[in-house]
Amino acid sequence: MKHAFFVTAVSLTTAATLLLANPSWAESADTEWELRRDRDGVQVYTRAVEGSSHKAVQATMTVPYKVSELVALVMDVNACPKWAALCKESRVAESVSPAEAYIYTYNDLPWPVTDRDAIAHVQWRLLDGGGANMQATIVDEKVPHKKRTIRLTTGITSWDFVPNADGGTDVISYAHLDPGGAVPAWLTNMLLVDSPFDTMVGMRDLAATGKYQDAPIPFE
Repeated sequence: MKHAFFVTAVSLTTAATLLLANPSWAESADTEWELRRDRDGVQVYTRAVEGSSHKAVQATMTVPYKVSELVALVMDVNACPKWAALCKESRVAESVSPAEAYIYTYNDLPWPVTDRDAIAHVQWRLLDGGGANMQATIVDEKVPHKKRTIRLTTGITSWDFVPNADGGTDVISYAHLDPGGAVPAWLTNMLLVDSPFDTMVGMRDLAATGKYQDAPIPFE
């Protein structure tokens, strides 16, 4: 609840036309999404958010895997470092139900920038037509602060997995986060474009291994 940071539940970290134009979980905004990268089947968009100095980011792709496989991949919290950009550690801080948990994630940022960590309140729900949605809201509780690490305190992320007519899944990720503290321009660009792109590619590559092929959705 990915990543902007993308993590399994928070990562720093997306059928696609309808959701891209008016996603039910995104904040209202007067500005349009700006395409920042379209490569290898992955699209990354950013847009300004009223009242915030930080842009929102959205990434989309289509994969030949079932919704249940992708849900299982994201819910495999310990696997976060295998696919989510910048994610070094992720674990369940508190499990509320099969569809709700608090997830701790530690993000390893390039030197000399201070690493970030976050706790996300993650909630899953099924969508009409067989899809699934995960929404994560950053909270500052459940896990004590670490030394030499900046705790994220504000932000939301979302994943939507929507089955398509070809038997695959349209994937939509969204994030609007305050990275906390001063962030140099080169890192801001990396977080807004490179990290979402790398996270999507990492998800697709991990799903391709077949590890989650027979996994059920635990909150049906």
